[in-house]
Amino acid sequence: MKIIGATIAVLFAALIVIGVIPRLRDARELHAESASVHGTVEVTVVTVKRASPNSDIVLPGSIEALHESPIYARTTGYVTKWTTDIGAHVSTGQLLAQIQSPEIDQQSDQAKADLGQLRANLTLSKRTADRWVLLAHDSVVTPQEVDEKQAAYDAAVANLASGEANYQRLVELQRFERVTAPFSGVVTSRSVDVGNLVTAGATLGGTGTASARPLFTVAGTDTVRVYVNVPQSAMSLVQAGAEADVLVRELSGGIFHGRVARNARALDAASRTLLTEVQIPNPKGVLLPGMYVQVRFAITNAAPPLVIPANTLVIRSDGPQVALVRPDHTVHYQKVELGRDFGDQVEVAAGLDSDAQLVVNPSDEIREGVEVRVLPAVGDTK
Repeated sequence: MKIIGATIAVLFAALIVIGVIPRLRDARELHAESASVHGTVEVTVVTVKRASPNSDIVLPGSIEALHESPIYARTTGYVTKWTTDIGAHVSTGQLLAQIQSPEIDQQSDQAKADLGQLRANLTLSKRTADRWVLLAHDSVVTPQEVDEKQAAYDAAVANLASGEANYQRLVELQRFERVTAPFSGVVTSRSVDVGNLVTAGATLGGTGTASARPLFTVAGTDTVRVYVNVPQSAMSLVQAGAEADVLVRELSGGIFHGRVARNARALDAASRTLLTEVQIPNPKGVLLPGMYVQVRFAITNAAPPLVIPANTLVIRSDGPQVALVRPDHTVHYQKVELGRDFGDQVEVAAGLDSDAQLVVNPSDEIREGVEVRVLPAVGDTK
């Protein structure tokens, strides 16, 4: 009997719940409908304001050295010593490595000796030509013979010039036995050691031939640069000479001041962005090539756009809208064109006027034309 009684009680309670819950829901819906009809819906609104005339745009970028060059050998030989390693600061003309090239040295000595022979031949040819000219005055020799001696002299002059050029070429190759820094900077790589055989030359692409490889890489970091892709809407900010702040989170007080050096003067057709170079003085070498940074450009807008809180937007199939409270306290859903999205706030490009009142978090009760009662504002847009 107890089991039957408990079962009946449970069934009775279930029937009550099944009957009461729909009634409560219907009552709430009826109350909401009645509130809508009688204008008792309460809403919180914000007033549309214009953004501050001073703002900024932040874009990602990566630091690069202003000058960076792989250093190749210009003569073939064996490395006898190297003087700098990675991280070393070098100045223009400073010795990086010494190459020993016996073949070049011997060829230079031979070319120097050949110059003595060529000078002797030139002297003899000159005197012979002069004598034959004098003999021709006395008609002892024919003009043809005089021309032949003069031609021999001219050939001796040309041979001496060729010999001197060859000797100077070998002297220059001997100078290349000293590998020096082309500009002041930091050594970022070293791929050579004592005893290595190095080969002269590199391909035009800078990758080197199969047997030629860069001995060092030097980067000039007294001034560094950052390439950023600036959107079309902000390209007026990046003319040459414009100021920019470079932000590096990992560095204490990581704000560095730079200037726009140049831009590409043409937009990328795929991304509609303008490639821009910002140069930053780096006398202390704090900024390193390869660092990730953010570049901030200041914006001063004489006609700043309107901004609204993101929680006033209603996204519908026909586009974004806002619930606008009219002076007679009725609601009108206004279509808007949006600009930049800042997360909690959004720019409005068209569709609204300043000082308009917008409903915050409009619910399903807020329908077109419904009369509402405005609660005290929770704060205006900034």
